[in-house]
Amino acid sequence: MDIFQQAKQALSNAYGLDLSQIVFLIHIPKQHDFEIYSAQFLNAPSALLDEFLLAHHVQHTVQTTNTQHNKLKLQQVDKDLLTDLAQLLEIEPYDYLSIAHEAYLLTLEPSFIDSNLYVQRLIQHVAAMDSHEQGEFALHKEEITQRIQQFYAT
Repeated sequence: MDIFQQAKQALSNAYGLDLSQIVFLIHIPKQHDFEIYSAQFLNAPSALLDEFLLAHHVQHTVQTTNTQHNKLKLQQVDKDLLTDLAQLLEIEPYDYLSIAHEAYLLTLEPSFIDSNLYVQRLIQHVAAMDSHEQGEFALHKEEITQRIQQFYAT
């Protein structure tokens, strides 16, 4: 804590900031509670801290609600890309590099840019698959199938 106080003081001295008008926190993606606890630990109780905590709680609630609604709604372009990817997995004999190449070709489709960011990332991840020196690959067929099915989970 002493080092953090020194850092705050150095920030104040260097930039002439009023530290009572700043809320300090540590952000770790997907760890909502850590942000709250760090803000409470790093700042003295104040109206600004209370306002931050309330706003943060409301924002997290709205994001959670939107995520739940968006998860259930796939656009047709998303469904088409996921179907194409799933069909690639059924080609026999199964060849990782061939799948990676075909997935890369999906990224060149005009509709790819309009698809869900998470669908894009999955396809890009598959397209980037390469063989490992021990015969291991970035994603196995079952892993890709499981990730596709997560888009349809309710």
